[in-house]
Amino acid sequence: MKFVSDSNLIVALVIPVPYTAAATRKMQQWQNTNVELVVPTLWAYEVVSSLRKAVAISGLSADRVAAGLQYILSLNIRQVPPTPALHQQALIWAGRLNQIVAYDAAYLALAEEEDAEFWTADRRIADAARNLNISWVHHIEEA
Repeated sequence: MKFVSDSNLIVALVIPVPYTAAATRKMQQWQNTNVELVVPTLWAYEVVSSLRKAVAISGLSADRVAAGLQYILSLNIRQVPPTPALHQQALIWAGRLNQIVAYDAAYLALAEEEDAEFWTADRRIADAARNLNISWVHHIEEA
């Protein structure tokens, strides 16, 4: 079985947020059942940006964040490079979700292509997908 995770869930493994415990449980479950975790390559940039933001805004030490990045990059996560078809699907998903930008839609496009469930910490995305009767998009609170 395959899963796609947004960057926020993975960052929550190393930076405390309200859903850190749920994200940690979900990651442990994925690792214990040997599922394949798949992400678009833009995920890595989002992770690094979120970690940098934690240093700048939250005052976390650069050393702690660097160690967190090393941990995240050591996880068995397959990064999928973009293709023209994925870009086209991201545009379609952004429209379906009524989003101005297509970053988040890239995750849904990948999940659809990989026949995977998508997990997110973004309530708006989860609710928009639910309103479209899409059953393979989940919010971390469902974990």
